[in-house]
Amino acid sequence: MSTDEQRAERATRWVRFAFYPLAAVLAAVLLLGRDQAAGAPVSSKLGTTTQGRHSEVSLDKDGKITAFKTLVTATCPNGHKLTLPWDPADGDPVRFAHDGDRVRVAERGEGWRLGLDARGTKRGGLRGTLSLVIHVTPETRPAYDCTATGVRFLAGS
Repeated sequence: MSTDEQRAERATRWVRFAFYPLAAVLAAVLLLGRDQAAGAPVSSKLGTTTQGRHSEVSLDKDGKITAFKTLVTATCPNGHKLTLPWDPADGDPVRFAHDGDRVRVAERGEGWRLGLDARGTKRGGLRGTLSLVIHVTPETRPAYDCTATGVRFLAGS
């Protein structure tokens, strides 16, 4: 083996032993670090509502709420019940307004309105109330609203 071939072989070994582990560490840091970014959910608190539904609050690394998930049932004037999921699965982020330990959000869509008003608990949970209004417009009768107000929830302790 010539001297030039030996140098080329040493350079190839150096790349294998130095570059590849460094690239692997860099990739791990980038992949693991992305979940720790502010606003990215890193933990969840489970709970229930006074309507007997499960609730889930997702928190970022600073303990601020990033998502809320549950089902809310509204009662119509004729007694019928309509249930609407509140779920971040649609990928459309909701802007939670944080004011100290208080959290508020209002979300609207075509013919519906959801609201959350809550406070953080001493142990990092969330306690508050939910509201829902669904506007129904029948073709043959006057429009009416189905509502749920003051639905309490507790997620975490």
